[in-house]
Amino acid sequence: MLKRFTPVVALTAVCWLVFAANSVLWHGQLVEYGIIPRRIASLPGILWAPFLHASFKHLAANTLPLLVLGGILCQRSRGEFVLVTLAGILAGGSLTWLLARSACHVGASGLIFCYFGYLTSLAVFNRTFGTICLSVACLVGYGGILKGLMPTATAISWEGHFAGLIAGVTLAWFAAKVKNTPLDGSRTLRGITDLR
Repeated sequence: MLKRFTPVVALTAVCWLVFAANSVLWHGQLVEYGIIPRRIASLPGILWAPFLHASFKHLAANTLPLLVLGGILCQRSRGEFVLVTLAGILAGGSLTWLLARSACHVGASGLIFCYFGYLTSLAVFNRTFGTICLSVACLVGYGGILKGLMPTATAISWEGHFAGLIAGVTLAWFAAKVKNTPLDGSRTLRGITDLR
């Protein structure tokens, strides 16, 4: 049972290991490898940004929602977690690179918003009792993070949050489309929500 949560625990552990190595070995300089919008040399930052955090407080604030929302995805399916994570990093990071203000954007919060957007919009695209309950639970438990979409402080990448949310909602729409695509008129393709 606990093996199901290995991917999200590993992802969170990587964030902490990168933070520790960055603090001890590189004195925080790895943060410069985050997403710097519209700078070609910063394109690899799309992949690295979720693992880089500016401070202990930054990483600590991201840890619990990453574990909880990522854990819910792992409980649904480890394959679903992996696909949403990879697609969320690429789609959310790319949108941040294209549209965000000129700054260095780092942290797992864009991925957290992706998980949140994905889980809360499942009920819209896949109307079952289970997805409705899941969406409501996520909204009640983590709906307060939506205030992170407001440009309240220059140190907070609200653009990264917004990009992650859009990526998550788009992934939920796509997953529902794939799941309901007819193969031969009598069966439907089981999409990423059924990967184990």
